[in-house]
Amino acid sequence: MHEDDDPEYRINAAEQLAKLDRRAAAEAVLTIATDDGIDPEYRINAAEQLPELDPRAAAEAFRAIATDDGIDPEYRINAAEQLAELYSRPTV
Repeated sequence: MHEDDDPEYRINAAEQLAKLDRRAAAEAVLTIATDDGIDPEYRINAAEQLPELDPRAAAEAFRAIATDDGIDPEYRINAAEQLAELYSRPTV
């Protein structure tokens, strides 16, 4: 696997990008979180970074994971719970 195809590398790069451009970082992290070709654990980890960067993008990411019937229900439930928590915050 090429280094920039590695989900962990992509997440780390997005974290670095957040120091320079939060909007671009949110887009990068959202892309990772909604990529159904990536292991669900990486998708959840990416989505968990989004509330700080962009709560609406976080909602989109958690919704995408929660409704992805191609992944283990445990990940879907986790995403749904985090989506509900996100909506209970006053900022979304």
